[in-house]
Amino acid sequence: MRSFRMHRAAIFAGGLALFLMIVPALKAQTNSNEALAKKYAKILGRYEFDFSSLGGEVAVTEIVVRQGALWVDDGDGRPAEIKPVNDSAVEFAGEDTVNGPVQVTFIRDDSGTVVKCRLVMPNLDLDVTGTKLK
Repeated sequence: MRSFRMHRAAIFAGGLALFLMIVPALKAQTNSNEALAKKYAKILGRYEFDFSSLGGEVAVTEIVVRQGALWVDDGDGRPAEIKPVNDSAVEFAGEDTVNGPVQVTFIRDDSGTVVKCRLVMPNLDLDVTGTKLK
């Protein structure tokens, strides 16, 4: 009986130690996500792309912050991480695991508000501009 209690205590202590190690990592990731979301607030959001001229349909793509990085996510289960090109606030590049390079450029109106997003994927001969949804 004593060894059973010691075994349970050891499992509990191990679980507590693991929890205490994970919490700072989760907090750091949350802080990183918050910092990136603040930095890129003007470009984050949903953009509507009309692919009808390419034989497709209207689709929505999101620019989001997850796991301490900026992602372009079209909902296909394979979001692509994008990073600024030369510290730009509007030009980004990344890699889609299946379709290759991804270039993303955000377009501002006269007041400086981001209103559009240009998505270029050279391997697919794709060059399309979407409108930011409110």
